Amino acid sequence: MELAFFLELLFIFFARVIDVTLGTIRMIFVIRGERVPAAAIGFIEILVYTLALGMVIGSLDNPIKLLVFCTGFAMGVLLGSEIEERLALGYRGIQVTIDAEEYGLADDLREAGYPVTTWQANGKTGPKLMLNIIVKRNTAKLVADQIYDRCPHAFVVVMEPKKFTGGYIKKK
Repeated sequence: MELAFFLELLFIFFARVIDVTLGTIRMIFVIRGERVPAAAIGFIEILVYTLALGMVIGSLDNPIKLLVFCTGFAMGVLLGSEIEERLALGYRGIQVTIDAEEYGLADDLREAGYPVTTWQANGKTGPKLMLNIIVKRNTAKLVADQIYDRCPHAFVVVMEPKKFTGGYIKKK
């Protein structure tokens, strides 16, 4: 295999990794409602994609290029999801249902600096306490673990709010 062909395959592969990774990050910004950064990333994403696609479309009789193009896509999905996980952008809403006698959990979470809203509810097995908590995404697992350590039978639902205003949490 000649050097020029090998370099072309490397370009196709890494172009796909880059454009799919950027696509994943762009979608995060779109979901969060951040249009300008999403558009800027989208511009670069489609530029890189078009260059790589052009190299493959002109050579559809060469299955190696197509295979490298597809493999780059798969690696871009993996890399994009890994970066997205590490960035942990945004917030999580945590809704917790616990037995009413565990009301001290809300005070402990507030003391730890988390905004907690509570209300009483009735469940199949009796009185319950509902907790609503909004935390930065990178702390959601830590908070859920603290809840389970204190209340192993807690029912915890983690949600991703698209937008919220007010309250006691500082968004920036």
